[in-house]
This record gives sequence, C-alpha cells and structure tokens, in this order.
Amino acid sequence: MKFLKTLILAFLWSPIGYAQDSPMPKIEANQFTNDHSLIDTSANAIVLFEYGRSELEYVESERQLMVSHIKHVRIKIFNKDESEDANIVIPLYKYGNTFEYLRELKGKTYNYENGTIVTTDLEKSAIFNEKSSEYLNLTKFTLPNIKNNSIIEYSYRFYTPNVHNFKKWNFQSDIPKLYSEYVAVIPSVFEYNVNLKGHYPLSDQKSELLSKNFLWGGQRQDCSKMTYIMRELPAFKEEAFMLAPVNYISSINFEMRTFHDANGGFKNFTRKWSDIDLELMTDKEFGGQIKNKGAFKTILPEIIKADQNKLEQAKSIYYYIQKNIVWNEFLGKYSQDGVKKALEQKKGNIADINFSLIAALSAAEIEAYPVLFSTRNNGIPSYIFPVMSDFNGVLCLAKIDGKDYLLDASKSLLPFGELSISSINDRGRIVYSKDKSDWIELINTVPSKTFYNIIGKINEEGILSGNIRIQTSGLEAYQKRFEIEEYNSIEEYEEKLIEKTTNFKIKSSKLENLENLESFMVETIEFELNLRDNFNEARILFNPIFYERTTKNPFNLEERKFHVDLGAARHESYNINISIPEKYNLSGGPKNMSLVLPESAAKFSYRSIFENNQLMIRQETFLNNALYSPDEYFHLKELFSRIIQQQNTDFQFTKKND
Repeated sequence: MKFLKTLILAFLWSPIGYAQDSPMPKIEANQFTNDHSLIDTSANAIVLFEYGRSELEYVESERQLMVSHIKHVRIKIFNKDESEDANIVIPLYKYGNTFEYLRELKGKTYNYENGTIVTTDLEKSAIFNEKSSEYLNLTKFTLPNIKNNSIIEYSYRFYTPNVHNFKKWNFQSDIPKLYSEYVAVIPSVFEYNVNLKGHYPLSDQKSELLSKNFLWGGQRQDCSKMTYIMRELPAFKEEAFMLAPVNYISSINFEMRTFHDANGGFKNFTRKWSDIDLELMTDKEFGGQIKNKGAFKTILPEIIKADQNKLEQAKSIYYYIQKNIVWNEFLGKYSQDGVKKALEQKKGNIADINFSLIAALSAAEIEAYPVLFSTRNNGIPSYIFPVMSDFNGVLCLAKIDGKDYLLDASKSLLPFGELSISSINDRGRIVYSKDKSDWIELINTVPSKTFYNIIGKINEEGILSGNIRIQTSGLEAYQKRFEIEEYNSIEEYEEKLIEKTTNFKIKSSKLENLENLESFMVETIEFELNLRDNFNEARILFNPIFYERTTKNPFNLEERKFHVDLGAARHESYNINISIPEKYNLSGGPKNMSLVLPESAAKFSYRSIFENNQLMIRQETFLNNALYSPDEYFHLKELFSRIIQQQNTDFQFTKKND
C-alpha cells in the first residue's frame, strides 16, 4: 500500500465517470402480489435484486488511490417480526491511517396498500455512526414503516483504501436471492487474481473492454469491465460443527498480482513465502519483538527454577505471561505496543502477548517460533500463494524434547499446549527464519473429555437422591471455565444453574480446580429427583441418564456439504450406580450394545448390570477424530440416532412376588 500511495501521487489518475442512473429495475405491483415465500418456506425475507460495481479511483481528499464501490439492494420482507433484514449494519475498517467510509446513502420502504405502492424514505436522522473499536466503525440504520410483505431497498457508495484486495462480493447470504450481479472495472495497468468460492456456479459472465477509460500519466488507459451474475441462490445455512461461513459462501474474491506504472515500472505482488519471511523477520513489529530477549533478563530468574526441566520451565513462562499480560481484545499479526511496553502495562494485543512468550522462551534457551494464523471466523488462509491479509493473529510454537507445542497465552483460561476453538482453523504458517517457513496443522492433540459419575438411591417414597460428579478436561473444560468466568461470582453461577435446571432439584453444588488449568475441572451436584407418576407399589419406571442426556441429534441434515469440525477428539462417559428398593426386580430396560464406525472413527458402548438391588451402568462415546468428512456425516448421524434411542429407553422395575 505504501508503494502504491507514493507512486500514485506522482501521476494524475481519474476515471471518465460512472453511470449515474440506478441499475435497479422499476418497482412493480407483482413484486408484492407474487408469493416469493414459496421459494423457501423457512425464510423470513428474500433478496429480489442486488447490484454492485467496483472500480479504482484516485481520491483527492485522501491523496491516495481507493476502491469506489456502489451497492444497490432490494429485499422483500415476509415476516416483519422474525426478519432482521431491515436492520442494516455496515462495518468500516481502518487500513493504515485511513478508515473506509460511505457516501450517497439512501433507503426506501415500499408497501402495497389499496392497489397503490406507497413509499417511505429513510430519514438522515435515522442513520447512526458508531465507533466500535480503534480499527472499526459501524454505520447503522433501520428502514422505516416495515410491514409483512414490505419491500425495502437501500444504496450507497463505499470507499476503501484496500486496493490490494479490491472488493469482495458475496453472492450468497443467510436469505435466498433471486438475482445478484457484480461488476468489476479494473485498469489494464493492474492485474488481480480472481477466485470464485462456494458450491454454486455463475449463471452468467461477461467481459467488455472500456477503451481509454482512465487518464493515467497523461494518457488514456483501457479497462476491463467484468460482470458476474448468479440467479436463484438458496440461503446459506450454518450447520453445527463447521468452520466459518466465509469459507463456503458463494463469493468472488480479488488479490492484486501485478502493477505497471505509467513510466514502464513494474511491481509484482505475487510474492514467494521467502519474500514474506524476510519482510516479517526484519520488521521491528514482528521479528524485532520476538528477538527482544533483553526484556526478560531481570525477571526470568523469578519465573523459572534451575532444577526444572525444559518442559516445566516452558510451562512456568507460559503461565507467567498468561497471568501478567491481559489481552486487550485486539487481534493482529504485528505488535501493537511491543513486548517491553506490554510487560510494563500488563496488557497488549494477541501479537504482543505471544511475541512476549516467544522472546521469554528463547531467553530460557527453549526453541520457539511465531505461527501466523487466521481465526476461525476469518476464514481459511490461501495455500496457492501468500496472502498476508488472510492472517489476523499470531501463536507460538515451542519445540521441547522432540515434541511440538502450540501455545496461545492470550487466552487466560487456556492450558499449556491447547488451543481455543477460535484458533483451530485448518493450518497456520510457522516462520522459522528470514528465509524459511512452513505450514503447520492447527489441532488440539489433547482430546476433550467429560466424565459423569452419578451415585443415587431411590427411597420408599419414590425420591431419587444422590450426587453427580462431572469431570471435564481439554476444550470442554476451557469452554466451561470461560462460561463460569462470565458470571460475577461463583455464587451467581450456582444460582443460575439451579434456576435453569427444571427436571430435578439441585440441593447444593461445588466447583473444584477452576484455576488449576491442567487438572480436570470438577463440579459436584447434590440432587433430588421425584419420580412422581413413574413410581408406585407395583412398579418403578425411570431413566438414570437424566443429566445432560442427548435428546437432539446434532447431525440431522439429509446431506452435509461441509466437514464436521469438532475442534478436538471427544470422549464422554457415564458411570451410574443407583440403589433400588429391595422389593423390586428389574423387568425391562435398554439392551447392552456396542457400535463402531468404519476405521474406528467413532465408538459407542452401553452396558448395564443389576445385582443386589444395585443398577450399574457404563456408557461411553468416543469421537476419535476432530474432523469428519461429508462422506462420514451419514455414519455420525446414524450413530447419534442410535445413541438417542438407547438413552431414551427407560428401566422398569416391578414388585417381587411374595
């Protein structure tokens, strides 16, 4: 960007002009009377028409080249109470010293009343600008006078300094679309890699030469006008256990490849990883920070002990950084304040924290490297060629005694050697040196475990009472600790737990190992369950898996298009021991069973024994892979269907014959 800004200032750049007429078709009565909801009966709205056009423009007020993008949208609202599509939020990001901004924002609502189309304009007073963070502004507005079957439309011109990525266009969204058209006008002196993502092909594609369309260095330059059209697109619906929708939504994406200036100069933006490695390691906000061992010279003896082995020292350093530098909620692949200042202020962005970890490990003579990564909701980085804008954070890789450990000290509750779900996004890029880097898979080698131990007794009045002991580790424990931390106190968490538990009574609860991150987190619940109508002199009918029982299949689609990504392998077990009154015998219940998916990708086993009036049950579920392909989806769906059937079967006890 610095290269482009400097270069453009030396030349006169201006477009001949844009088409001023609206590309929107005329609003007609049949757009109200047609029952568009039949296209997708689950949708609350539909895009009738959508148009976007992007081109490069030198903006005098900003003294730099920018992408000028116009957008026009027309949406029909079926259900005003359920649809959020009249509430518009437009994010505006900061690039360098320049924020993206809007111009020419307009909006209207059309209603069909007594055979007449009635128009209500969006008032300027209904448009709000909000500063969300140092790097993000939001423009918000709600279209007025929304009713069932209202048609809304809005348009704006958008300016962004991010010429490197031109302007991405999403053909697909969370509601269906009848028509989506995008036009890209690119001068011949620029070349972009164009990448179409998603499962749906273009309905139409056109290209046109705009002769002498731009004045460049005193000469008229040709432009390529490319038009991309998709029709009748279904809504994109998020599925359980999937990566970010940005990876799958039908869209068109641009990445600058080359640039030619008016004097014959040439700049190639399609760099090799070796170019990126050199750039990063010589940058004071990247390589300069991870080499800052001096920041830890005086405090390192306080953090580690001489009699600790390298793994123990690494853990001591990790937990020191985790506790002493608080994440300021900002991502970034470059340092925001620097290692030294982050230590002094006890806060920093994710790069500040993990660069501090790398520098401290290196000071202790422990091999450590930065790992560029993209958060889960940011999308998977490109493997075809280096795209630095794909990455928005940095982790740490430590090599200790021949084993690799992926670390993220920015997450306050994350154990050593584990990643949060937001960081598990296919793979990252380890930067070893100025001329060497490589891909690394971002996975949790530690499985997520949940163990339920239930011990109880049914008395003569039909009250089942006892204790539930829940032990969690891995990703499950991290998420549970995070949930608990959101409450103002442990007491508040326990109160909310009692309030939301309706199928049995919680008499007391206790938490252990909340801060001991490498141990099982333990929650103990004293409970009481009234069997009510399922208990009498003649019989007892009950289901011993009454806590956290699987009642809904998480894999319920007819077809899965995307991988199932759990974030980590999973192991769940129930160990149950229930004392039954002596006058009853077991007369019915679920049968023992064992299920195994191909290649042992998943396993389920259930076994019960009734002896000496003790009902003992052991149920185990192993999801041995963190990632399952769409082809394995049906097997998972069938497995959980069988698990639910098994868990929903009650045990029946009948009175013994005298």
